[in-house]
Amino acid sequence: MRIASFILLLLSGGLFGKLTINWKESFLKISDDRNPGGVIEVWYLEAYCRSGSTDREWNETVIDHETKLLSATETEIKLRCKLADGVIIDHLITAEEDKISFHLVAKNPTGQKSEAHWGQPCIRVGRFTGTHNDVDKYAYLKNSFVFLDDKKSFMPTENWATRARYIPGQVWCPCHVPKTDVNPRPLSIDRPSNGLIGCISADKKWLMATAWDPYQELFQGVIRCLHSDFRIGGLEAGEEKLIRGAIYVMANDASALIKRYEEDFPAQVRRHRTLSDPQVVAGHPVSGKRVAITTPDYAGTKVHHTLYLPENWNPDWKEIKESYPLVVEYSGNRAPSLGSSGRVEDSVLGYGLSGGKAVWLNLPFVDAKGQANQLKWWGDEAATVAYAKKVVPEIIAKYGIDPDRVILCGFSRGAIAVNYIGLHDDEIAALWSGFVTHDHYDGVTEWRGTKWGAPLPSYREAAAERFNRINGRPVLICQNGGTSEIRKVIGSPGNVSFLDVDTGAIFGTYPIETRIHPHTDRWLLKPSDQRNKVLDWMEKLGFFQNVQE
Repeated sequence: MRIASFILLLLSGGLFGKLTINWKESFLKISDDRNPGGVIEVWYLEAYCRSGSTDREWNETVIDHETKLLSATETEIKLRCKLADGVIIDHLITAEEDKISFHLVAKNPTGQKSEAHWGQPCIRVGRFTGTHNDVDKYAYLKNSFVFLDDKKSFMPTENWATRARYIPGQVWCPCHVPKTDVNPRPLSIDRPSNGLIGCISADKKWLMATAWDPYQELFQGVIRCLHSDFRIGGLEAGEEKLIRGAIYVMANDASALIKRYEEDFPAQVRRHRTLSDPQVVAGHPVSGKRVAITTPDYAGTKVHHTLYLPENWNPDWKEIKESYPLVVEYSGNRAPSLGSSGRVEDSVLGYGLSGGKAVWLNLPFVDAKGQANQLKWWGDEAATVAYAKKVVPEIIAKYGIDPDRVILCGFSRGAIAVNYIGLHDDEIAALWSGFVTHDHYDGVTEWRGTKWGAPLPSYREAAAERFNRINGRPVLICQNGGTSEIRKVIGSPGNVSFLDVDTGAIFGTYPIETRIHPHTDRWLLKPSDQRNKVLDWMEKLGFFQNVQE
């Protein structure tokens, strides 16, 4: 038994313990007896760079820097980089069994804005891939990969670019970075599915991969190297930013790599994921399903709400002392020409906000007869308010909701309803910890041809009273085409954030398969810089705290 255990330990590489590291003359060396190359060298750091770099001479992009070694052991190194513009970046590098972790603190102690937008750790992979002596300098490409369309794609990838200011090489730009701000090498038309780039070893038994959060680009270079370059994004005077990174050296198992990456960089995973909204199915609420529910008060009618429990929801939440965030949503009007059904089943804004990682409740507007959901405008407003007052606390109590993480959101009619219904009185207003609207806002527009929003002066007076019930809680107002008209009406209170959305830039030319009009709530299902800003806002609220990916 002991011999068998020893052999298993030997085969797994467990006898060799952690990776070890040292740094000298701008090179970080990662030593590991398990992989064929033995040592992985990282030019740490090759360069700090300005924005506007894609089509510019490289010497105009680079910001000079000096790196000083502060302390070093085999498992922990501290460095300090001082940039020519005065920015200081402290690096803590730690070695674990199969990972090198990087924790950076970038500070701008000067009185001027810094143009430092990104940094380049250059990982030399020739020895690891067994191609360091190959006459073909690019033989390592066949061992190198990125993830495209959620699949590991070996290089050269299908849409391999060949034109740029400098050639060869290949750059993949994520959606949160302007395409004008990356390495001046050939830029792929493909967006990466995640922040990983890596390679497999010469004997195919090991892989090396790297990721940073945030990151500027993935890059295959010209000196047998691979990059995930970290993003700084510029630093205002006095500003400080935190940056994290990792280099994984592990068994050649892509699924295990993805699992580690998702555990280490959950926020980045949310940003890259393309979402498919869950369809309503029959049955009772269970994790990973979205169901329609008719409450006892409306038994025998067609009045109903929908409820989605995320895959990470645990029915034993009380025993394990777990709690979950909740997104509550109101749907848009029925408008077939715009692709909007008005049904709770077809709303998706809340799912996009949470990335499918929160309990998601779509509330109805109750019709005037109390027999069905109102598909256009308000129906019985008092009944709709009463429905929310009863159902939301029940959901909070039954499904382990953290009452400090309850977001109310809505699209179009639902965006107006966030205030018109959700702030109808003090009792319902107390249910929410934050608010998100997309396309329209309470008190802004008089809706001609309807009885709604007229006369405008009295409508705005009532809307202002409702707005005051927010009482300093955080608000995010999104609007396709821009928020300027909303700002004119409500001003710019400190608790309110505004986001100008361009759904055309996200989806392309309309109509498309999933949307026939730019007035849509589906934009949060697709990765974009604008979705990232929404997720940033949600994260600052602590909405995703302790959420399992």
